[in-house]
Amino acid sequence: MDDATALQMCLERDRLLSDPEFARSPTMCKLLRFLVDYKLSGNSVPLKSYTIATDALGRDADFDAQADSYPRVQMGRLRHMLDNFYLRKGGENRLAIAPKQYAIALEPNVPSAEAGNDLVGQSTGSNAEERQGAGPTESETLPPLEKNNIDRRASHRRSIGFLGVVILATLAGILTHQLWPVPDISRDENEIAYPRVALDLPDAAVGSSGNVLSESIGNHLVRGLKGFGGIRVFDIKSGRPDNSGYVIKLRFMDSEEDYIELRLLNRDSGEILWSREIDTAGEQAWKQDLDKAVVSLVGNYGEIAQSEIAKVENDFSAGYPCLLQFDLYVRYREREKLKPLRTCLQKSVKRFPQDAHLLSIAAFAQNMSENSEPDSNVKGLGMVLARKAEALDHDSAAANFAIAQSAFFAGDCATGVAWGEKAIALNPLNSRISGYLGLYMIACNLPEGEIYAVRALDSDPNADLTIAGAVAFQMLKRGDAVSARQLSSRYLDSSLENEPALELTYILSSAMLKDRTEARRAWKVLAESYGLSESTPPRKVLSRWISSPALLNDIMKVVDRTGLFNT
Repeated sequence: MDDATALQMCLERDRLLSDPEFARSPTMCKLLRFLVDYKLSGNSVPLKSYTIATDALGRDADFDAQADSYPRVQMGRLRHMLDNFYLRKGGENRLAIAPKQYAIALEPNVPSAEAGNDLVGQSTGSNAEERQGAGPTESETLPPLEKNNIDRRASHRRSIGFLGVVILATLAGILTHQLWPVPDISRDENEIAYPRVALDLPDAAVGSSGNVLSESIGNHLVRGLKGFGGIRVFDIKSGRPDNSGYVIKLRFMDSEEDYIELRLLNRDSGEILWSREIDTAGEQAWKQDLDKAVVSLVGNYGEIAQSEIAKVENDFSAGYPCLLQFDLYVRYREREKLKPLRTCLQKSVKRFPQDAHLLSIAAFAQNMSENSEPDSNVKGLGMVLARKAEALDHDSAAANFAIAQSAFFAGDCATGVAWGEKAIALNPLNSRISGYLGLYMIACNLPEGEIYAVRALDSDPNADLTIAGAVAFQMLKRGDAVSARQLSSRYLDSSLENEPALELTYILSSAMLKDRTEARRAWKVLAESYGLSESTPPRKVLSRWISSPALLNDIMKVVDRTGLFNT
């Protein structure tokens, strides 16, 4: 190879070796270095299993490559780690190892829009041949101290999604891998029938130099609305108002422009569905009020979504009805809706393969599925879907956040934060994005993540209950039982079904406030909901919905601090 190619291969090798996932695996680092060095040496003799085993993996000279599949297993692991790295990090070029071969090569990185088509519906792990006869895992051959460190890091990765209780408590089982595999995607060019919103602004908001305030308000409103992917917004003067179901009308209420009124109208009937007055005195104040108005209109549980839900109460058709049902499930988790939801998401991805917003939601669902089933063979599909979504629409906040979530679940906190903050920059009003980013940052020991989670609750009174439970638990860990109880009570009142995470934070905060009678009453209800008695040890009750030992231990520290179960 020429010098430029050799240099690029070395740069890619070093980029891989500095990644946290590779740093945690000495064997993979050693194997990667060997393969790259062999390629750079110019040796034309094809590598064999025996050479890999003895020269790269430290096996003895009497190693039997016919009887022991250890080299093939490790090569399968390396292929899997390479694929995951480039899905997370991207890049113009990549290092790749062809199936059933041992030579490493520098190749162009396949654009994300096409990347992973062959992986959809397949395990991204090693193939069946490579999984057989694997022998001891790497951690089993390490010294005890290093093995313990790896075990702790693995435990931490399993708990990503919520440090104390909430993600696994509320979203575990949101969608199992039975939702996938997705069949080969056919290209149906039909567009999803998202709600179409005509925006009716005062004439001065369309570039009039004589009214800076009017133009500023109009531009701020347009940016806020267009940050959400589940609607289509256009100017009422564009000649397409007949295609809209809704009109958002902004008008000044007096000639002095001290107040503006924002209305949501039914396009066909002219009925006023929602209205709000905003004081224009003070730019920062009216911007905050206008942002809250946008969330009330087009948020996941906003006025338009509620209006559309009323039309499709039990409709699980592919496309927008399915996405509405997904949002409802994330918030309320009505178990009877899980099966039809799996089916409609599968059909939606098949029918609308070029819709970035849909693929982002599918990635979110798949990541939750993989996180709730750590032993599943289907891994990395969430990142495949997220990368395809972002390639279709670089400015989609949902797609950028889907990449962030995938990175967090792979244990790559730095990449997760970077993509998550980009998503928030694209849409700072989406409470799901800011709230979950906060939870994942907390799980990465980044306490500033709580700022994002609290911001989600402040900006959207209908934010996902998961976020409320996370913030309440953080309050408990700091000893702020009053705030934790107030927050838990407020969101429990809005929950249609049992909410174990919020119920637990309510119980623990009550106990911390010495209201032991109420705490015991609520604990009895929680235990009995799982077919257990109030005298059942708390760890056993909690383990009914919390599978991670790390999560459970973290919660039990707070439980023990309350003294509720001390005899």
